[in-house]
Amino acid sequence: MKILLVDDEEDIVEELSGFLHRRGHGVVAADGAPAAIRALDHDGPFDVVLTDMRMPEGSGFDVVNACRGRPEPRPAMLVMSGHAAPDEISRIQADGALHFFPKPLALRELAAVLSGIAAGRGAPRPPGAVSAA
Repeated sequence: MKILLVDDEEDIVEELSGFLHRRGHGVVAADGAPAAIRALDHDGPFDVVLTDMRMPEGSGFDVVNACRGRPEPRPAMLVMSGHAAPDEISRIQADGALHFFPKPLALRELAAVLSGIAAGRGAPRPPGAVSAA
């Protein structure tokens, strides 16, 4: 799959890019929301967008909203954060994020979510999670 990875922390981008490349995914990295929106315009289409929620220039909300404005098929939107409040997580999922990952990101969980997306099942729901449908 072709993945747009958005995070302002270089070490996270390096770790996740390497992980995704080793699993056969194509990765385009952006260091913030403005760069992500440019990548959506010039390097897409993407199958998946994995974005940090809080960044100095823009936010995961900006990236999710930019993805929602794209023609179909839209990328699956995944969000990660080490500092998100429960209401922020609920809001970004209501805005269209398929899955939220707390940081530090569990790579096994990321692999499972990506496998579900690739198989057309979407992201697996944790026990007790309520469906958005």
